[in-house]
Amino acid sequence: MVNSTLGNHANLSALLAQSVNNTNQSSVSPSLHTSSDLQAINALHTNAPKITDELLSQLNNETIDEALASNQKVEDVLQQQLTSLFTISSTPSLNNYKPSNEELALRTVITSQHEGLLKNESSDKLIERLNTSVKNIQGAYANTSDILSSLGQLGHEQKTFLASSQQRVERTLNPYMESLNRSKYGDDDNNLFELSVKTKEGDVINITFNSSQGYDEETGEAIDGFGISYEVNGNLSEAEHAALTQVMSGVGEMADEFFKVSENSFNPIIVPNQTDMSLNFLADFNSEQLAGFNVSFSTTQNDALDYGENTLDLSYSIDEASNQQALVFKAESGKNDIDFALDMSTIGVKDTQQMQQYLASLDQSLEDSRVNSTEDSKDSAFGRKGDETMQQGFALFKGAFTSMSSAAERYSNLESLAEQQFNDGRAMIADLVDNMITNDARYQGLGNKAPNTLGAGISKLADFDATFSYVLDNGDYQPKSTIELSQATAQTQLGDLSGVTQSKNVSSHFDYQYSRPDYYNKEESYNVNTAVKNKELVGLDQSHEVDVDTKMFEFNPQTNQYELQMAMQEQTISKSDIRLIDDIWLEENENSYSMHKKERDESDDKQDDFIETNRHSHTKLVTLIGDLDKLAENKDVRREYLTNLSQVNFFMDKK
Repeated sequence: MVNSTLGNHANLSALLAQSVNNTNQSSVSPSLHTSSDLQAINALHTNAPKITDELLSQLNNETIDEALASNQKVEDVLQQQLTSLFTISSTPSLNNYKPSNEELALRTVITSQHEGLLKNESSDKLIERLNTSVKNIQGAYANTSDILSSLGQLGHEQKTFLASSQQRVERTLNPYMESLNRSKYGDDDNNLFELSVKTKEGDVINITFNSSQGYDEETGEAIDGFGISYEVNGNLSEAEHAALTQVMSGVGEMADEFFKVSENSFNPIIVPNQTDMSLNFLADFNSEQLAGFNVSFSTTQNDALDYGENTLDLSYSIDEASNQQALVFKAESGKNDIDFALDMSTIGVKDTQQMQQYLASLDQSLEDSRVNSTEDSKDSAFGRKGDETMQQGFALFKGAFTSMSSAAERYSNLESLAEQQFNDGRAMIADLVDNMITNDARYQGLGNKAPNTLGAGISKLADFDATFSYVLDNGDYQPKSTIELSQATAQTQLGDLSGVTQSKNVSSHFDYQYSRPDYYNKEESYNVNTAVKNKELVGLDQSHEVDVDTKMFEFNPQTNQYELQMAMQEQTISKSDIRLIDDIWLEENENSYSMHKKERDESDDKQDDFIETNRHSHTKLVTLIGDLDKLAENKDVRREYLTNLSQVNFFMDKK
C-alpha cells in the first residue's frame, strides 16, 4: 500500500504535505501521532513571517501605490517577504545584484541546508530543515497576497503574477527536493518481522510483517509500503490459541523495542535497545501445547554512515523425547555481531544460591574477556560504544539463561515421573553434600588460592551448555570476546552404592581475530563426585582448577611486525577427597600453584632480552578423625573398614 508520493506536484502545499509525510515510521501495529510528533509538525507553521500592523505600517501609501503600478512593484513586495526568511548568520552577500524570486527562494533553502551541514546534522534533521524552508516560502507568497488583499489592491493581474511566480519557484525547488530525498531514501529503509510457531500436534503458524520506505528510480517517487500475512497450516485448538497468544505477546514486546532503532538511525552503532528487550516470556512457554518458535527481525536504514542492516534471529524449541530445550540468538548491527546459544535440560529445580553464583561467574568472565590485554588501564578493548553494545547483549543472554532455568523448573513439576526421579536421587545427594561442606566441623575444604566462582556442592538447576560471543568488526581492528558456561550431571548405581557426578565449567576468551596476535584465555572448572550408601554420604571428591594463558604484543614500526612483550601461563589446583565410613573421617587435601612469566626487558641496552619468572608450590595434608583405637585393637573391625573403603574408592574411581 503506497501511503505517499514525491513527484511533480501542482503547488507548494502538496509539496510540503508530501515532505512532512516522508518521515520514518516503524511499528508492528498502527499508532497515532504522539504529542512530540504534533509539536514537531506545528513548529513548521510558526517560522513563516506573520502579517502584523507593524509590517503594514512599513509600507506607506506611496510604496503601496508604486507596488500596484506594475508587476515589478508586486515583485518588490514579494522579494521583501522572501528576504525576511534569511537569518542574520545566513544572509548571503548579494552586492548590487538583484536576484529573481526563483533564485531568492532557492537561496533560502540552500543557506539553511548549509547551516545544517556546518553543524553536522543528520539526514533526518536536514529533511526537517527542508520541510521548514518549503513552508516558509509558501508563507512568503501567502503574506504577499494578504498584504495586497488587506489593502483592497489584489487584482486579477497581481494574482496571475503571484501564481506564475509560485509555479516557477516550484519548478526550481522540485529537482532539489528530489535530489535530497534520493540521497535520503536511495537505498531504501525496510522493516521485517517474521514469526513461525509449531504446536505439539504439528500445526504451523506463520506470521509476516514488513514495511518499507524507498525511492523509485523509474517514477522519481519516494514511497512507503506495508504488508502483513497470517497463515495457519492445520487446525488450532482453544488451548493452542491461548499458547500462541502468549508467545505473540512476548515476541511483540521484543519487536516493539527492536524497531525503535529506526527512530535513532543516526546512531546505528548501538544494538536496538537491547537493555529494554526481554526473553522473560520463555519462563512461561507452554511446552504442553507448543514445540517451539522461530522469529526474525530486520531493519535496513540508509544513512550517511551506511552501516547497513540490523538483524535479529531467535529460535526456541523443546524436544519432549530428549527432555531438552534449545535457544539460538544472533544479532548483527552495523559493526557489531552478538551470538549466544543455550542448550538446557527440562529437568531441574530452583536453586537460588547456585543461580546467583553462576550469574556472578558470568559477570566475572565478561570482565576478564572485555579488558584489552595490551592495556594496563583496564579499559574495554571494544571502546565505549562497542562495550555498551556488548553489555546490552550480555544482559539479554543472562536473562534468557534465568528464564530457561525457570522453564525447566516448571516443566519438571509437570512431569511427575521426572520430579520423583530427581528427588529420589540428585536432590537428596545435593542436600547431603551441602550439609557436609557447610555444617560438619571436620571439613577442611578446598584451598582458597583461587576463589571458586562456580560455587561448591551439587547444583539442583537443570544441566546446560551456554555460549556468548561478541565481535566488533572495525576494519583491521576486530576484537572478539567469547564466554562459555556449562553444567553436566550424571547419576550412577552400583550394588548398594549410588552417587552423582557433576561438572561445572566457565571460560572466557579474548583475541583480535588474527588482526593482531594478542589473546587472553581463562578456564575454571569445579568437579564433584559422590558415593551414598543407605542414604548416607560415604564419599565426596572435589576439585577446583583455574588456568590462565595470555600473551601481549606491541607493534614495532621499524620491523613492521608485532613483537612479544609478555607471556604468562598460570595454574591453580585444589583437591579434597573425603571418606566417611563407620564414623571415621578421612580427608586428603592437595593444593598446587605454578606460574611461568616472560617479560621483555625495558632497559635500553637489553630490549631484545626477556626476564623470566617461575613459581611453584605444592602442599598435601591427610586428616584422620575418629575412634582409631577400634581399628588398631579389632582386626575384624579393621578388615570391614578397609573392605568398605576399598568398595567406595572403586566406585568413585569407576565414575
